[in-house]
Amino acid sequence: MSTYLYGVIRRPGRDSRLTPEHLGSGVGQPAKRVRLLVHDDLAAVVSTVAEDEVGEAAGVRALRRDMAAHADVLARIAEARTVLPSRFGLVLPDDDAVIDKFLVPQYERLLESLTRLKGAVELTVTAEYEEPEILREVLDEQPQLARDVQGSSTYQDRIDFGRRVATAIRARREQDADWILQNLGPLARDVAVGDGRSELTVLRASFLVGRREVERFDRTLDAIQGEAGKSVRLSCVGPLPPYSFVDVRVPAGH
Repeated sequence: MSTYLYGVIRRPGRDSRLTPEHLGSGVGQPAKRVRLLVHDDLAAVVSTVAEDEVGEAAGVRALRRDMAAHADVLARIAEARTVLPSRFGLVLPDDDAVIDKFLVPQYERLLESLTRLKGAVELTVTAEYEEPEILREVLDEQPQLARDVQGSSTYQDRIDFGRRVATAIRARREQDADWILQNLGPLARDVAVGDGRSELTVLRASFLVGRREVERFDRTLDAIQGEAGKSVRLSCVGPLPPYSFVDVRVPAGH
């Protein structure tokens, strides 16, 4: 049997709110209980697994099941305390390897990360244009485009018009993304901006927010949505463990 790694926390004290219910069960089938491996001030969150029964090795359904279980374990722990989440699928030979090959070599770096992220969660915001609404607004802002579309009689005219509209939407998208970041950025300790999923994606960004600031962040997001109107659809996922703001790795050759 091997040891599966979910992440790292500070060693819980006697008054810890991290109950067995928060740990729960983890990946694999049947899923084993999640437990803590302690080394000085750190504790690795782990469970025992048969390596060939986890993730891709067990098939597509098992992969989906285990990815969900990995995320659920981290979400439960994040309700009680700061956790450094590891990427999905980190399996080490045994408990000793987790301590000797992971916790010991990176002890200071892991402690520094826990200090930096203490009391913070990740909120992931996505802003998408509603295509009919943004097209209408762009044409209202640039009447010449609206006149040109009425005069577009040839295929090339329509191609040219489409390119000009795309350019106008792109310029508007940059302005709107900056506006959203200017409003939400001051409420976060850090921001990680991701790539858009389509030309209609205004912004995809993760915000590192103190737990006490989450309610204020939500109110600000509601105010942005109200001001943006029907042309922009905002969504927010979280609170989550700070996936975008930490890189938990096992050194090569473990």
